[in-house]
Amino acid sequence: MKKKLLVEGMSCGHCVNHLKTALTEDIQGVEVLEVNLEGKYALVEMQDSVTEEALRSVIEDLGYELKGIE
Repeated sequence: MKKKLLVEGMSCGHCVNHLKTALTEDIQGVEVLEVNLEGKYALVEMQDSVTEEALRSVIEDLGYELKGIE
């Protein structure tokens, strides 16, 4: 299923790459389709088994904030 993760705290291209890498490598079943710095979101394709807690944990460990999931 596709989900849009609303992420606060990214400020540069390095942040975008850091988030892409962490989501795909740290959470099994997540494929990052796009990370948009200006829009402050990450568009992901993920398996049903992926939890919001897992996403939040990875994002917050990077120093960003998961504001919501659409």
